[in-house]
Amino acid sequence: MSYVAKDYFYAENYFDYAVQLRSLNNYTSSDPAAHVGHWSSLTRLVLVILTRVGFVLVQIGSVPVNNVNLILLQNVVDLCCVTVMYFLIGFLIAYNGDLAGVVGQGRWIGDATVDKDRAIVGWQAVTVASAICTTAVVGRMHTLGYLLMGVVLAGLTQPLLIHWAWTADGWMTESELADRRVDFRDYAGAAVVHVVGGLSGLIGCVVLGRRMLRLRDLDGASITAGSAGTVFGGLLLIFVGLQGLCTSAHNRSRFRALGERDPSHAYVNNLLAASSCSLLVVALHFLLSRETFGHWTVMRCVQGTIAGVVAVSAAANDYSPQAALGLGCLAGGVFYVVSRQVFRSALEDYCNVTALHLVCGILGSLVAPICAARADEDVTTMLLNFSWQLICLLTLLSMVGATMLSLFGLLRCCGALRNRSECLNHERANAAIDRGPPRSFLQRLFFPDSGCLYLQPGATAGAGGRPSVGSSFWKYQTEMDKLEDGEPVAVSGPVVQAKENSTLEAQAPGWSIVRIAEFAARTALVLGYSVPWKR
Repeated sequence: MSYVAKDYFYAENYFDYAVQLRSLNNYTSSDPAAHVGHWSSLTRLVLVILTRVGFVLVQIGSVPVNNVNLILLQNVVDLCCVTVMYFLIGFLIAYNGDLAGVVGQGRWIGDATVDKDRAIVGWQAVTVASAICTTAVVGRMHTLGYLLMGVVLAGLTQPLLIHWAWTADGWMTESELADRRVDFRDYAGAAVVHVVGGLSGLIGCVVLGRRMLRLRDLDGASITAGSAGTVFGGLLLIFVGLQGLCTSAHNRSRFRALGERDPSHAYVNNLLAASSCSLLVVALHFLLSRETFGHWTVMRCVQGTIAGVVAVSAAANDYSPQAALGLGCLAGGVFYVVSRQVFRSALEDYCNVTALHLVCGILGSLVAPICAARADEDVTTMLLNFSWQLICLLTLLSMVGATMLSLFGLLRCCGALRNRSECLNHERANAAIDRGPPRSFLQRLFFPDSGCLYLQPGATAGAGGRPSVGSSFWKYQTEMDKLEDGEPVAVSGPVVQAKENSTLEAQAPGWSIVRIAEFAARTALVLGYSVPWKR
């Protein structure tokens, strides 16, 4: 006779909480809660795959490189590495009981008593955050760097944060300030998913640096006609996939409150916030900038839908529809300003990860205690909740920042930070910067147009002064492909057009195209685009 024990069981999907008879070996086929957990886990699995496919499409359509096979391979490697590290190590840290509110008690995923549905919830978080991080540095890092990022994020950093913020016993979940109960709001991963992935990607971009080409000069030279449709489809898939984070419903207590809402309320708020955010971004482009709606401008407007979802993700199930609309508009304004500033800076963030996930995630986390305050909360309780939210957010930022800076620094010291083409671009940029006027780090980062020599590989000036694709561009790309394959590169290299800013042109009006070509040939190999500051 098999031993059957009574176990208090609650489903992680906010639908069924009850006392069930549970076999220590497996659930019986007649257990309705087991069927609900099965379908909710399958739904999360499908939505995560859609999200990853969406990020791949965004990467392929936004990054000005032609080596699509490398991007696909690195995404597959990253997904597999994250999955293995999370289920073997991260799950032991994130769930399975509690030790002092800091770490789980460490039961292996193969244990018959662990909650597999909860394991899928954590895997969903680490997979999406890893996709955000790798999107920021796509096509530039060494494959070993992708592997180590997956190991650190899925095996240590995020599991700790998941335990702190998403489990009932985590120290962030509930605490006391001034003898009042305070809690950390992170319903759909604004902090644990979006801020973690966005900050990791930002640190990677800063350490890698930026190529010398400016984003606004890339339309004709590197972004093909079909890229807009590819990115648009990828963003729609990301929008659909992020809804899966709302099905996770990280419960803070053992039993559900009687008046608690189901996830459909969060879906409505997501739709309202996404719509209002995107509409405001479009309106601001029409009213303020009056820019031509090219590739980057249109993509920024479409990205507004994702920005709205990220902004309400901290408390999507607690906002009223009016609050979701207002927060979507607020996120639209912030996203518009930050994304344009990043676009003009020397930060090479082609996929807009910094503005989309990091800034909007921080914004959503900060406003959640105020905009989602309960009707019975007074001003003092609201301020204490905001203070606790800020403390937890600063702790998260500090932990992720220290971890990723150490990781990228280690990769740089070991020579495993950049892939071969990125290393060549880095050396070319150092040679170009040595010949330019000295400038501080902040000048090179936020004022890249002043006092800097811009080198556009294979681009020829077209209508309106914008570069257009020519035979030299394809020759440049051929040389880069040979470099990726390990073949020797010709010393002569492709024809490179050097363009100086207006100040240098005024000082040296006698420079002709021939002299510019001679100057480019005397510098190192093919002068291309790379970081604007030396590393």
